[in-house]
Amino acid sequence: MPPAPGRDNEFYARLAKQTDLSAVPELAKIESCAAPLQSVIPDRVMRYKAALATAQSQSGLTKDAVMKGFENLIATLDSAATAFASQSDEIGKSDIDGKATQIADLNSSIDQKQKEIADMQQQVKAMQAQAETSRARLQQAKNNFQAAYQRRKAEIEQQRQEFENILQ
Repeated sequence: MPPAPGRDNEFYARLAKQTDLSAVPELAKIESCAAPLQSVIPDRVMRYKAALATAQSQSGLTKDAVMKGFENLIATLDSAATAFASQSDEIGKSDIDGKATQIADLNSSIDQKQKEIADMQQQVKAMQAQAETSRARLQQAKNNFQAAYQRRKAEIEQQRQEFENILQ
């Protein structure tokens, strides 16, 4: 994943500030001697050789001390990298792992709800079957009643006819 625009510059700015040459006395000294020579000695190599010679005569600065200053900057940079790695691991543990736990909990809840839905769907199917059975029984009862009604009505009609004939 490429660095987010702006974030890379922000990190770089912090690192550059922490590892600026002025942060190490030996490097600050050679820089302070080289700066006024820039207009006089445009060649960078010659300018820094002259600055080292000046710093050597004024304060005893050596090439080894300048190189040690760069090692100190690298050590500071490495320390910043270690601190960043530690902080990012901490964030990973607290934030990302916490979110992973929440995601797992939500997925578990979803699974439980899906089981509940499946159970309810089974209940709906069972009730639909029961309702269909009840509907069929009710229809059968209506049919039986209608048949019994028609039979009994026919019997009564017949008896009525018989009595009408007898009583005439």
